[in-house]
Amino acid sequence: MIHRSTKSTGWQPTALVHPGEHLLDFLEESGISQAELAARTGISKKAINEIVNGKSPITQNTAFKLSKILSVSPEFWINLQSNYDLALAQNAECQRLEGEAVAHAQDFKETYQELERRGFVPACRWAKKNILEITRNLQHFFAVDSLAYIAEDTMEFAFRKYNRKNVNQYTLAAWVQLGKIQAKLVEAKSFDREKLKSELPKIKSLSRKDWKEYAPELEKLLADCGVVLVLAPRFTHVPVQGATHWIESERVLVMLNTEHQYEDRFWFSLFHELGHVLLHGKKDVYVDFDKDGEKTEEEKEADAFAQKWLIQDLDEFYALLKKTADLEGSVKKIADINGVSEAVVAGRITHDHATTQRIYALMSPFQKERIEYSNITFNNA
Repeated sequence: MIHRSTKSTGWQPTALVHPGEHLLDFLEESGISQAELAARTGISKKAINEIVNGKSPITQNTAFKLSKILSVSPEFWINLQSNYDLALAQNAECQRLEGEAVAHAQDFKETYQELERRGFVPACRWAKKNILEITRNLQHFFAVDSLAYIAEDTMEFAFRKYNRKNVNQYTLAAWVQLGKIQAKLVEAKSFDREKLKSELPKIKSLSRKDWKEYAPELEKLLADCGVVLVLAPRFTHVPVQGATHWIESERVLVMLNTEHQYEDRFWFSLFHELGHVLLHGKKDVYVDFDKDGEKTEEEKEADAFAQKWLIQDLDEFYALLKKTADLEGSVKKIADINGVSEAVVAGRITHDHATTQRIYALMSPFQKERIEYSNITFNNA
């Protein structure tokens, strides 16, 4: 059978011993010929010969017959056959795994190393002798029988709409899978669209607190609406802010990058993803990348949803500036009017005037300490 060596050298097939060989040994020790065994058990001589030569299995019925002749329990023969069948299947799996490793493993090298670095897959040095073990670990992580499912079906289905450079889509798929794994560990009610819509003002108001305080409140509030919020670290070559994916018909996963994240970007991304939840269907995976570029209509709609909910209109802000020239007071007033953090207002102004260095400098003092938080508890190191 296949075993894992203590030195993690990979999955290795071993020699197979058919139960018929053991039967032949018993017959020789007992001085019973195959013909005599056939006569005593009522099994044909041909069937006995095929068992002895490893061409036919020892069935449960045969096991009971043999136990009466050879004074060995039927469980002995049944276990021999069961162990042989398992070893046979494992050896076949080992051969299939070798083909899988050749076909797909190299594509996942950076992905595996990123997952390993963060403890989401077992530590295993990327080397030829370990490639079968690495391939099997990846299959377990993605919960697939073949990595082709990730390389072809999932990649094509989930990310076909995004034409982005410098994005490792295998690692992107792993980032989303991490959220799905964590979501299974979270208790959440069935999705309630009306409840979520009614809670949006309260959700927005949490931005006025410190992230150490609002993060757990936000998780619980959304879980009560049927939304599982996963706050995840940033992966190499996966420049995403967030993603939305229906993990069940009645629960939706919202993932956000919260590693060294600005407050304004976090809140915009959250409402962007909630826009997908409330505006769009359940079949697609929606991914929000760091930088602007080619956007689908769904992404534009989610952007508009976030802008509408966070800050209704900045015209009043600019009007206030013209009247008072009180930058700090104007930012605070607009934040109060909209029920959001001053950091959110400052971030929006900075975004609208991205090419103006003076605006960036003026808005910087309103930014809070960057978020450094993850609620992922899954660890497979």
